[in-house]
Amino acid sequence: MTGSWHVITGEYPPQPGGVSDYTRAVAEGLADRGITVHVWAPNAAGAAESDSQAPVRVHRLPDTFGEASLAVMNGGLAAAPGPRTLLVQYVPHAFGARGMNLRFCRWVQHHARATGDDVRVMFHEPYFPFVAWPPRHNVLAFANRIMAVLLLSDLRTAYVSTPAWQRRLLHYAPRALHFEWLPIPSAVPGAADPGSVAAWRARIAGESAGRVAGHFGTFGALVSRLLEPAAAALLAQRPDVRLCLIGAGSTAFGERLTAAHPEWADRVTATGALAAADVAACIEACDVMVQPYADGASGRRTTLMAALVNGVPAVTTRGAATEPEWSEGRAVVLADRNGRAIAAAASALLDDDARRRAVGAAGRALYARRFALEHTLARLMAGPAGGRA
Repeated sequence: MTGSWHVITGEYPPQPGGVSDYTRAVAEGLADRGITVHVWAPNAAGAAESDSQAPVRVHRLPDTFGEASLAVMNGGLAAAPGPRTLLVQYVPHAFGARGMNLRFCRWVQHHARATGDDVRVMFHEPYFPFVAWPPRHNVLAFANRIMAVLLLSDLRTAYVSTPAWQRRLLHYAPRALHFEWLPIPSAVPGAADPGSVAAWRARIAGESAGRVAGHFGTFGALVSRLLEPAAAALLAQRPDVRLCLIGAGSTAFGERLTAAHPEWADRVTATGALAAADVAACIEACDVMVQPYADGASGRRTTLMAALVNGVPAVTTRGAATEPEWSEGRAVVLADRNGRAIAAAASALLDDDARRRAVGAAGRALYARRFALEHTLARLMAGPAGGRA
């Protein structure tokens, strides 16, 4: 295949983050399919430019998409073979200038107009919401919307991590612009090592014959507001249940939970941040994953995808961002967004072995059919509005 792809991102390994992991998976997947791939990303501690013969050539920029970086990209793109495809992995705050980098968005707009390159943007997040307080945050919200207008004005294709973003962006996009939903695949592998799964199960449950409920995430405020009352209700109602908290932020969350209930200290395990293979093993060591989200289950929730790809049944929440796929085929258990409802759904699932197996199998099948990386790559390679790239 001739030409080159240029993936522009605000974060890339060794930088941590969901967009970082996703961008690497996409870049390496495209390279595996014979495409020449360049990644343009800000410098980071421990980062280095890749060898010129590497399958994915990583270019580290001198700043976070300021004037110097844009000049470097202009020179690099001009020297790259055509036809060129630019794919921007967009999160407003990842491009510097305190989340208000209008210069970068104007550069994307100009490049799409002036070069004839195939410029596309993947919207992981569209913009900061308007808020009642503090009023100064609305400057960011307004600037983000101008950025979206600039980015959308001359694209041939815009991708969104959830259709909820498309509904928001339609207000700022040309009427003819083609939107396409690209769900975010799991950054955690499936099919963990059985020995590792057994070791984690022993660490979490000991010699107990009870059940294990888990949660994987970063334990941010929006999730914790739902998870904390759900976990407390489940532990209070079910003395046989052990709780496994997985991921960065889990230790602080576990300490907060057990400070209020010291009697639960030996029933709560917090892993802290783990390598992806250990995350998979921890998830498979659980009987049920409890994954609530303030806006509901959606295709952008990689923590939910990690449960699906490992075949572990998940209790999650329905909300404004929940796509129809989640209520079709019984691949997850959907609960209302309150702690008692989430705990009740998890408890019922823990008591039903046959249903747990069915939900886990349906979740794994849904992931393979709809959310796996191969589908993302196929849609990207199909080109704008379904044409060939």
